[in-house]
Amino acid sequence: MNVPSAHFLPGTGKQLGNKYVLIDCLGDGTHGWVWRAQRLSDDEVVAVKIPKNISSPDRSLAEGKELIGLEPHPNVIQIYDMGRVPPEKEWYAIEMEYFPSESLAQKLERRTHHFGNTYDRLFNIYSQVLEAVGYLASLESPISHGDIKPHNILIGQGDHVKLTDFGSSALPEEIYVRTRENGGTVLYSAPECCDCVSRIGNFEQLLAGDIYSLGVLLYQLTTGKLPHDTQAQVLRHDTFAKPREINSTICPALESVILQCLQREPADRFLSINELKEAFKRASIQQNKQTHVFHQATIAQPARDWSSDVVEALEKTEYQKAAALANTEFRRSKDPSALLQELNALYRGERWFDFEKSVLGLDERFLNIEGSVGAHIRELAVKVFMKLRKLEQAQKLLATAKQLGDISFELSMCEASIEAMQTRYPEARSQLEALNRAYPMNSMVLRRLVLVCEQERNYDAAAGYLRAALRVCRDDEKLQQKRRQYEILGKW
Repeated sequence: MNVPSAHFLPGTGKQLGNKYVLIDCLGDGTHGWVWRAQRLSDDEVVAVKIPKNISSPDRSLAEGKELIGLEPHPNVIQIYDMGRVPPEKEWYAIEMEYFPSESLAQKLERRTHHFGNTYDRLFNIYSQVLEAVGYLASLESPISHGDIKPHNILIGQGDHVKLTDFGSSALPEEIYVRTRENGGTVLYSAPECCDCVSRIGNFEQLLAGDIYSLGVLLYQLTTGKLPHDTQAQVLRHDTFAKPREINSTICPALESVILQCLQREPADRFLSINELKEAFKRASIQQNKQTHVFHQATIAQPARDWSSDVVEALEKTEYQKAAALANTEFRRSKDPSALLQELNALYRGERWFDFEKSVLGLDERFLNIEGSVGAHIRELAVKVFMKLRKLEQAQKLLATAKQLGDISFELSMCEASIEAMQTRYPEARSQLEALNRAYPMNSMVLRRLVLVCEQERNYDAAAGYLRAALRVCRDDEKLQQKRRQYEILGKW
């Protein structure tokens, strides 16, 4: 944990900057605290999330920024504000609606106390989760939540449900989404999203991951278990017990809904939240005709394997330990997913030379693996070779990636960056402009275009791209500073 301040630590009755008085701690996790707080400007009681690693860039600390100012939805926690807290601007805070509640995870731990002992109650909760995810997907700029699990589902009075924790949420054009230490919670993640590297894809692909997570949630609500116990099982999509094998009171229609959500291939799942909602509504009617009472399944202790230990180490930011554990498994089994986790841990720990040594020591076939695991390995390796300015090796891997059909926003950005690093600015600009056409109004592309046009001394074009970037990131101080420079130069 990195808390570089010796001047302030959150505590009851303490004042956070000139914005909040902290009342009581609602949660203390590995990466941050959540406090009930009083807003000093109007005495309103709010929830304030305070990340512990305040040395991280603001972009990685922001959660759900795209929800600020939107019309409130009854099943989504409102996000009011976020940013560095004045006057010191040292600590980062995310200000949210305060919702007296318990998490669904806490409720499920007490199932023996008659929580969820009828299908009606479980269906009411699940239906509200569907409403929340459907609302996010229906926005003008649709949002994928990315981390649907009982810990992020709050249950208030009268079983009123609100979805919270948008640390993994993604806008459709934000193709390289903020990295998660454990890829969301891997046991609720789809196979294509559980490798702990990043969530990658267009909105339809990201939504397919949410639909899989909704399937895991419904499986858990109706059986008391999860389909898989470990990340490695999720990634392989190992065969799991069908819901009716665990709980005989589940009707065939409801089991069919769960199993369609849990298909390995995204195209075989429900293609929209509305489609899932309609199928679930029909199944819930059938279920209630058959039986209302929920059969309490025996909850077994989840199994563990090497991937459980790796994910646990990543959660604690013990990157060297995670890399060593994954390396041991890779040497034993030659499992490509273990190699990916080793390289991912080295990348997260910024151990560039250890990463290079691992890659250069590989049999070449491991850099030519097809599928998402191989694509992630090549992408990480390209980035590290760029950091080490081993551009020839980066380009060789890029060529391999293209040959194997890897297509991603990140690889395209890497290709443009390599051109710029070699001072081939027209080529870099051409590639970035192609990306801008494919992914319009992407802030990362627009920022790079500004820089490349400046290198070409084409300040009129740079100013045009700067205007576009400011439409996307109005409050970005660096972009505003550049705008002021352009005004002085008479280019605005």
